[in-house]
Amino acid sequence: MASRLYRTTCQLYGQVLGILRRLHVEKMGTPTTVVLLALYVTGLILLDVRQTQTRVARFLPGRCHDALNRLLRVMPFSTRGLMVLLVQWVKGQALGYLSLDDVIVEKAFAQKLPWAGWNYSLAKKRQVYGLHIVVLLWCSRDGHWRIPVAFRLWRPKQACAPRAYRSKLQLAEEMLKELLVLGLTFEYIVFDTHYTAGWFTKMLGRLGCVWQGTLGPRTSVFWHGKRQSVAALAQRLHLKWRKHLQVRALALRVYAPKYGVLRLVVTRNRHGNYEYIVSNDLGAGLTSMVQRKHSRWSVETIFRDTKQFAGLGACQCWVDQAMVRHVGFVLLTFVVLQMLRRNPQESVASVKERWQLEVARDQQSPPAPLKACPPELRATA
Repeated sequence: MASRLYRTTCQLYGQVLGILRRLHVEKMGTPTTVVLLALYVTGLILLDVRQTQTRVARFLPGRCHDALNRLLRVMPFSTRGLMVLLVQWVKGQALGYLSLDDVIVEKAFAQKLPWAGWNYSLAKKRQVYGLHIVVLLWCSRDGHWRIPVAFRLWRPKQACAPRAYRSKLQLAEEMLKELLVLGLTFEYIVFDTHYTAGWFTKMLGRLGCVWQGTLGPRTSVFWHGKRQSVAALAQRLHLKWRKHLQVRALALRVYAPKYGVLRLVVTRNRHGNYEYIVSNDLGAGLTSMVQRKHSRWSVETIFRDTKQFAGLGACQCWVDQAMVRHVGFVLLTFVVLQMLRRNPQESVASVKERWQLEVARDQQSPPAPLKACPPELRATA
């Protein structure tokens, strides 16, 4: 199939195919399935927008678009098995942590898509029509790797049978238990206020996991024998300035009826905004808890990068299986972009741009800078 590709795209396709073989994707199906998956991932990297099967086949004519449609819709392939391969790769790395969150992919005109529904978007501060994706992300402590190890598409209650409905918290519970069965170890798991639910955190405690989240301002806590909201408690505390963290903060131990005994860190930034960070790690220090809270941002960056550089919202299929597989292939593309880096500090955006320039240049050297260009800009002219 590589012989049918344009000369400029063969090198990128070969690199992608080699990475998929390093991840042992050939265990997922036939050789035809592997090369089609490599073609699909290559198209997601090469194209910037509208990474549909038709446009991928137009730029990479190794197979027709019908073959890519069959890969998404009818060929035997398990996205959960694909995530298992990523988990096996992660187990060979140093100890990291997990970050849990969800993202909304807007699908304003996807009225036939069972996964789509009306949801409130915190980013846009309004109701949007789209699909919800819950992701568990493994991150290395040095920040060099961000590997999605599990994901689920959340189906609205009106689009499924009553007994088949699962909330986002229930989906997160299923994913986490699957990872523990696979033997994945992690230092801690961090999430935002939505996932800091009483039954969910107690379940994590029973499983022996260290968790960290944030409380809502109305959450009731006991401190020095007095029951009060955590926001009222914060007003009574004398927070100390922490220069290395650039916030005022104080750590204490409280009892919350919904959670039990917690380690609470109250912070206030320079704008006067309070944040209530909690964990079941009662021996955690103030600095480490604030740093763990900041580490949650890694899962937000993967949502941004997959939307901008891997075509998360590009799939136009309304078949259930096709949409789930497209999300899985997008997350796999994000991993491939990281493995294509020349050094750990290189961003996935730079990797994508570098390969697009390689295809455009066709191994030719760039021309000399124009003389009219100022000297300080000639290096990038």
